[in-house]
Amino acid sequence: MVVSAVLVALFLLLLVTKWYGNRLFQLAALPAFFGHLFVSIVVLPRLPYGWDIAKFDNVASALISGELVSASSTVTAYGTFQGLLYVFFPSEPVTAAVFNGLFAVLVYIPVAYLYRSLYPWMSEHNYGVMALILYLPLPFLFFSLPMRDALSAFSFLSLLALGVYALRERDAAVGLTVVPLWAMVFLLRPELGLVGLLGFGATGSVDLIRALELELSIPSLAVVLGGLGALGFGLFAEVLYSFERVNAELAYRAQGGAVYLDGMQYSSWFDFLLAAPGRALYFVFTPFPLHVESVFHLLAFTAVPIVIVLFVGAVRSLYECEFDETVAVLLIVVFLAGSAGYGAINSNFGTGVRHRMTFEFILVIIAAPVIARWELLVREWLGVVPRHRDEHDEQQREAQELDGHVQTRGEYPNETGE
Repeated sequence: MVVSAVLVALFLLLLVTKWYGNRLFQLAALPAFFGHLFVSIVVLPRLPYGWDIAKFDNVASALISGELVSASSTVTAYGTFQGLLYVFFPSEPVTAAVFNGLFAVLVYIPVAYLYRSLYPWMSEHNYGVMALILYLPLPFLFFSLPMRDALSAFSFLSLLALGVYALRERDAAVGLTVVPLWAMVFLLRPELGLVGLLGFGATGSVDLIRALELELSIPSLAVVLGGLGALGFGLFAEVLYSFERVNAELAYRAQGGAVYLDGMQYSSWFDFLLAAPGRALYFVFTPFPLHVESVFHLLAFTAVPIVIVLFVGAVRSLYECEFDETVAVLLIVVFLAGSAGYGAINSNFGTGVRHRMTFEFILVIIAAPVIARWELLVREWLGVVPRHRDEHDEQQREAQELDGHVQTRGEYPNETGE
């Protein structure tokens, strides 16, 4: 049994939520954590699908036994973490699932910091954002698996949050902590590590433009983003994949029952660049209705309307509301670069929905003002009256403030609210 792992993870959860100091999050974290435990211990063993659970378990067991490991570097990276858990807790995959449930809940903390940094005028009590982060269906399922998805998403979003904090506060000590965290992200998912570098490169460029007292205009941003796009392509082509490996990955991904764009191969790097926008759209919005051929396909399809709504909400929030340009550039570059990079080699929406989860969270962050408005409208429609008057006043104040920022954005559509 994994009772000891559950108790330790629960203690860490209570400790962190107490430190965080958000009473609502403290109350919401416990049922979310136990929900992940229920899925990982009760539901997953009964599903007729094994994913790649055995790969990580075999690496972890081999490492603690002193055997040689021949797995890929990314599998070995998470297998090493899982092996460390096996040293102190029962050597079975559910141990890793317990701590993945912990990471899945704590991921809200960096998300909350990022949306409040993007929209400094917003309240920290955004119940809609919290509910989506904790209970989006597919992330809830996959973060309960004893695989690297929960840890990589938590690490990557923490990397972005710490990087934003270090830049905003000019805190060198926090900046130094970003380096080992980036290394951890790179070991777990190299593509996310490189996407993070591009995002911080864009953010640093915006800060440099401001420091030089230059106008932050569309042409200047186009130059910066164009240069970063070229750098990102170079990193992709020279660090992650050679041209031969790209085509090999396309062929490898085009297996199973969740395949799309079957048989496609690149004939040149120009062909690769030409196809990138279309394949990015496939990555973000698949599976399409005609792809659904089984129950698991239908489960993946249920996430598509959510992604579409979040995408529209994110665009609307940026268009109508005041936002911090530096944080916005970071999140937009990360989303676009990540979608293009994953889309270029993904040919299987079953794998794609797992890779897309981190970017769904970024859409939630960007769409926070619209989500707050939806939440208030739903509460009014349901006739839900807050138990405490101060909470009601806070909600009314937030609604008025949101309307005020939307009006300001509408009066000055070409300004960014600085």
